[in-house]
Formats: sequence, structure tokens, C-alpha cells
Amino acid sequence: MKSNMIAMVTSMGAILALVATASHAQQSPLEVSVLGGVHVINKNDTAVPNYMASIPAAAALTYHFNRNFAAEGEFTGTLALNRNVSLQPGGSAARKAPNMLAYQANLRASLPRNSWTPYLTGGLGAMSFLRNTDADRLIPLNDTQTTFAINFGAGAMYRLNEHWGFRGDFREFTAFPSSDTKGLSTAGKADAIWMERRTLGVAYRF
Repeated sequence: MKSNMIAMVTSMGAILALVATASHAQQSPLEVSVLGGVHVINKNDTAVPNYMASIPAAAALTYHFNRNFAAEGEFTGTLALNRNVSLQPGGSAARKAPNMLAYQANLRASLPRNSWTPYLTGGLGAMSFLRNTDADRLIPLNDTQTTFAINFGAGAMYRLNEHWGFRGDFREFTAFPSSDTKGLSTAGKADAIWMERRTLGVAYRF
């Protein structure tokens, strides 16, 4: 199942790349965005006992079908931050969540308003929780675990000129580990892992 999901995301990315190549000779509908901000993993009964924060770095390639609709392939990597958390049976200590990678293919609906363009977006793909067994990891993982994931959210673009713009984005991610995913399940049960990402960045329209 995991391999099929990864293959699906890879195929969607390849389709976007082919469309981009075909359109290169015309006025390009391509746009590239680079964003950074904060990513928070919510509490989860079978994997995450506390709210854990990370620093995300995201890159997106967008293909505009017209003024209102676009397809977007996005890659995100996160670097976990230390957080003081409560430990069982007592006490507290600084701990980190796993570092993560997310691969998502989205559709974007925009409503241009002069220089401002608000949008809604959503899609699906996969999320990898990276292997790390350091003592300060709240969820030590002996192997990288990749799960099916979805995302949805909203944002806005502010155009500086024909090519450059600022972009703000809020995204909700949900990962769905299987009931036997080591490190992300407990006693044969795994709950969905909900995460929020807030980012700001720049976009370039070719």
C-alpha cells in the first residue's frame, strides 16, 4: 500500500513536469514558491503525547490552468525543535518529535483581486517520519515510516510585479499510520496524526 501511494505521488509529479515542458515555448503558466514558518504536531493518543513543533521548509511547483485553477506539487521537510514535555511516571524533560518529509499533490482554487489573490487548496500524498533513535526523541524510530497523508488549507498571494510575489499559507495535514506502524501505533491501534503548518515565503511566476 505504501509503495502504491508513493508511486501515485511520483506519477503526479511527473505529469506536472511534462506539462511544464510542453508549455515552455509559450508564456509560461509555471510558478515556483519557497516558504518557511512553523509546523505543529497535535496530541495523539497512540503516538504523540504532547504538542510538538518543527521548522518547515517547503518548495512548491504550480501549474496555472487559468486565473482561477491550478495544480501544485509540493515538497516539505521539517526540523524538529526541543520542547519541555511531561514524562511518565513523573517529571519533565526536553524532547523532539521526528523530523518529517511530506510529498503532496494539490489542486488550488484562486480568486484574483487586483494585487491580492486569496486561494483554497487541498490534496493528497504521503508523509515520512524519519528514522532517529537519539535519546531526546519523543518517538524513537528504528526505521523511517511512510504513511498516506492528506492536506487542505488556504492562503493568499500578494503580487509585487508580473513575476514576483509574497505568499502566506495555512495548511492542515493529516497522516494515517497503519495499526502496525512501529513507533506510530500502540497495542495494534493507530490514530490519525493531525498537524498544522503556517508559512510565509516568496513566489516567482515565469
